[in-house]
Amino acid sequence: MTPAPERPLKIALVIEDANMRGGQERVIAELAGHLAARHDVHLFCYTVADIPLDGIHVHRMRDVALPLGLRALWFAVASARKIRLRDFDVVLSQGGNTLTHNFALVHTCHRDRRRVRLQVERQWHLKSPLRRFGETCRDGIFAHLEARAVRRCRGRVIAVSEDLKSYLMREYGLASPEIHVAPSGVDHDLFHPGQRDAHRARLRTELGLTDDDFVALFMGGLWFEKGVPQIIEGLSRAQSRAHLVVAGSGDSERFSAMANDCGVRDRVHFVGRVSEPEAWYGMADCLVHVPVVEPFGLVMLEAAACGLPLIATRVSIALDLIEDDLTGRFVDRDPASIATALDHLAASPDLRRAMAAEIHGRSLPFTWDRQAEEIERIFVAALTPRPPEEEPV
Repeated sequence: MTPAPERPLKIALVIEDANMRGGQERVIAELAGHLAARHDVHLFCYTVADIPLDGIHVHRMRDVALPLGLRALWFAVASARKIRLRDFDVVLSQGGNTLTHNFALVHTCHRDRRRVRLQVERQWHLKSPLRRFGETCRDGIFAHLEARAVRRCRGRVIAVSEDLKSYLMREYGLASPEIHVAPSGVDHDLFHPGQRDAHRARLRTELGLTDDDFVALFMGGLWFEKGVPQIIEGLSRAQSRAHLVVAGSGDSERFSAMANDCGVRDRVHFVGRVSEPEAWYGMADCLVHVPVVEPFGLVMLEAAACGLPLIATRVSIALDLIEDDLTGRFVDRDPASIATALDHLAASPDLRRAMAAEIHGRSLPFTWDRQAEEIERIFVAALTPRPPEEEPV
């Protein structure tokens, strides 16, 4: 339990949207509820949904009909005009989403993600020159805001993973003591191994799959950045007759053609964006997640909580969850490595069952309460006056 400060803190949490649907929106929703029990909490946002607001003062800013990137940039300016730093003990930004802050909670790595997007664009030529130029400018502004935030908040920077802390040290020259780590959590009441019994048979029947079919799951967006092309090619190189279910938003037509070219179109199933990810974790035999960079990797933690072995690159939360042949397999981001891992897990249902139990156990320490308590502790420690050093005798 976090020691109580001498007085309640007045805290401003700043985010475009607060809700319980995951990502940084879920982090702030959970944090607001936790802090409101002992502090004066003010939430500055465009929208708020799905969360109890007892004890939370909500300051809604007028949402604007702008594309996603411009909407975020406008929020950074509009929130700064509305918030006066002197009125609060804590003004917590999300890695630069406002110009007024004294603490930064960093969820992403804009410079690395910018590099990955440029690499993807060079390889796949996905956008028109005009759109590429616009997105390059947008990414540059986000990276500038991130740099501004972490440098202004030295000593009060919070990263959601050790991987992200290393990025901040490398890119912005912060020392290790200037960055705290508070890993994100997972709702274990929703994400748990019981989802297998509840949903496996139904969803497999809908997809035309049997209980004996080995099914790998990819969950999320940014399919090029997260390695879906490499996963599809890896599936084609595997000796087993594994299936791949791709859940999330992406260019399913283009990726269907890719699967067809690889000769595995009948074993790749695109199900679109899903409203109950826990059901799809329950349907699958493993999760495959192979990004180049990943600030945290909430899908991996959710899958682990549901007892899914992981096949993943060495990024972020995977470093805490995966131990080769015990909870899953680390892979390189190339089709041959992915194919070997798929074959290894497909060959042994007994191994997968043992992995499921072990990885579920490793997920249990990661809770939203734990993250909120750690962030509150950081606030209290940073704002508690230090006793004067004694004069030497």
